[in-house]
Amino acid sequence: MTQISRLTGEFISAAQEAAFQKERLSESRRHARTLFALSALLNTLFLLSDWRFAGTPHFWVAVPARVFVIVSSVMCFLLSRRMGSFRTVERYCFAWQMTTALGVAVLVSARTDLALFVLAMLPLLFYLVVPTSFRGNFGGGLGCGIALLIGYLSPAPLSPTAPGLIIGLLTLHCAMWIAITRTNRLQRQEWTARQVAQSARAALASNSETLERMFMSVPIPLLVTREGTVIRFNDAAAAMFGADGDISDVHVLRERSPLLSTLRDYVATGEEVSNHECRLFGRGAVAHDVLLASRPILIGGEECILSSIVDISDRKEAERHLAHLAMTDALTGLANRSHFMATLGQIAGARSHGGSQTAVVLIDVDEFKRINDSAGHDAGDALLRAVAQRLQQAVRPGDLVARMGGDEFAVLLTRLTSAADLQGILGRMTASLHQPLSYGKRDLDCRVSMGAALFPEHAANIADLMKHADIALYEAKNAGRGRACLFEPGLLVRWQREARMLDCAREALLQAPPRPWYQPKVDLVTGNIIGFEALLRCVRPDGTVIMPGDIAAAFEHWELGRTITERMVSQVLADCRRWQDQGVDFGHVAINVPGVELHDSSFPGRLLAQLRCADVPPHRIELEVTESVFLGRNTEVVERSLHRLSQEGVSIALDDFGTGFASLSHLKQFPIDIIKIDQRFVRDLETDPDDAAIVRTVLNLAYSLGIRTVAEGVENEHQLDYLRAGGCHYGQGFHFGAAMPSAKIPAMLKRNGGESTAGKIA
Repeated sequence: MTQISRLTGEFISAAQEAAFQKERLSESRRHARTLFALSALLNTLFLLSDWRFAGTPHFWVAVPARVFVIVSSVMCFLLSRRMGSFRTVERYCFAWQMTTALGVAVLVSARTDLALFVLAMLPLLFYLVVPTSFRGNFGGGLGCGIALLIGYLSPAPLSPTAPGLIIGLLTLHCAMWIAITRTNRLQRQEWTARQVAQSARAALASNSETLERMFMSVPIPLLVTREGTVIRFNDAAAAMFGADGDISDVHVLRERSPLLSTLRDYVATGEEVSNHECRLFGRGAVAHDVLLASRPILIGGEECILSSIVDISDRKEAERHLAHLAMTDALTGLANRSHFMATLGQIAGARSHGGSQTAVVLIDVDEFKRINDSAGHDAGDALLRAVAQRLQQAVRPGDLVARMGGDEFAVLLTRLTSAADLQGILGRMTASLHQPLSYGKRDLDCRVSMGAALFPEHAANIADLMKHADIALYEAKNAGRGRACLFEPGLLVRWQREARMLDCAREALLQAPPRPWYQPKVDLVTGNIIGFEALLRCVRPDGTVIMPGDIAAAFEHWELGRTITERMVSQVLADCRRWQDQGVDFGHVAINVPGVELHDSSFPGRLLAQLRCADVPPHRIELEVTESVFLGRNTEVVERSLHRLSQEGVSIALDDFGTGFASLSHLKQFPIDIIKIDQRFVRDLETDPDDAAIVRTVLNLAYSLGIRTVAEGVENEHQLDYLRAGGCHYGQGFHFGAAMPSAKIPAMLKRNGGESTAGKIA
């Protein structure tokens, strides 16, 4: 009796396994060569697409890795002519698997949408396509999965989605182990059946009784038919079709064919069939996925058909389960990004000529990182599952809810007649999602921001549709979070303008590094220069200057804003140190600090460490903040940061006072030392009674609170007289002097009163 391993599905006998592989050597060699050639061809096409990364750091990672995979595939293809045994085929396939896995592991470190798809699909390719043994399929697939997972997680190994991703991939590999074990077992059972059948044909003339016993003992259903009539069947066939072996009521549904035919008519054609996958519907409408094979044989001088039927229902069910896993998010059970984008493409194509509209809604969980950090990842996972459940309850039947990754979800809404329909659904979603979530002994705040766009009203293709929904989501976050925003053309214009600013800032960091220029601040009573404001200037090699307004959006960008601020602070402190060493009494220097820094609890420590390193006293530095940092999230972080810096001696100035939406209570809550009156009010105070009244009110308020004031944009004597008469302490503007490079400051102070004290403006 043939012994097959339960773990691998291969013959336990090494000799029997070698015979099986030897018979398949020609096919295995052909499949291997085809696999190597296709790998080289497809990776060459991907290499062309990798040129889109030109000019980015990832280009020098993607292109060498891709070339490495192509070269290894070509080498395996060229050397594959030497494959004279199955062991040689196995070694070449292993070499190709190893080099391909290493190269693609480098490529998936880019963490693109395609990288996540490759992370699941390439191991499946190694499991199902590579013509090798169980150890080659399983070892290659598992090794590839581990290599790709390491490459994918290397940029952010501690990301909140890493555990879920690892569990999902582990489930996938376990399922593939079961699938290839079953496939191996079925292949060897079929091969055994063929061997038995061949032996039976050889012994037919001499020992019909032995042939009959062998025929009846084969565990695979065997049918012998003549002109569609069953003349013999074995015990396994009787178990499948009944004791009478009647196949007239058994129907066959072939792949990619909507038509049913009876099994009797199918085998009566006399065509030779090899391992044809189809579905059989027997009595009671019970369906079986089977591998059908038919061969003509001679029995008693008459031509008959011997058909073998292998039940592969378990294997097909495993394949369907794997396909489901590949399109489903492991944590929430929702559709994943691949499923969502495929469905969106189908619906967009079907409705491109219809009257109804389709909407994409992108959803981000607000403050998800804070919840993860404060309550733990288990609480974060529970929150994501709750969001998934609430979204499914809020949408209509037929709408698709997907988790796109991390804390981002998406909803695909169809059959919309107008934007009003969309607003109603968004309202239900918001009301449902904003309910607190009870977790353990605490309530988790569940707030989301949503951005929506309509197809085809807002976009002509799905790429623009997703982009516009993302822009609407960005607007919802900027507007305070916890709300839904519908795309409109003005948002695209604003987004493009901000994108140009960010590009300009990146260019400046590379070609025109930010430098501080200093504008004097003057005591309006004495005329003394009491300090300077450091204003950002980026001078290009051709002499043109990038002004702060040209890159305004970059200051609140989490990466660019921090980089620019760090460079400005570093250069300002270096200038202060140099002036101190030269004996120049420059007073203090005011530095503008964006909200992205003040929302970081580490900012005070970093700034104070820089002051100590540069040996610059804290009272020499003044931080200018805008009213916007007092609003929205992380207000408590801002408050703690400002109080700590104030206690160390750093002055805090409230910039552009009166132009934002801050409450007057913030003047009491935060350690504000100076109020800066915005130049928009100062510019027209001589001619505009409203501006004059605003300036006068601010001055009176500051006087009552004991806060010093600085007027920006002072350009003439009349403005100066008005401000001095109103009790304004300090002023800055072109009337006193424009911003200038640090090298000119000592000379300017010397011309206006000597180097030992702050100078006077003539």
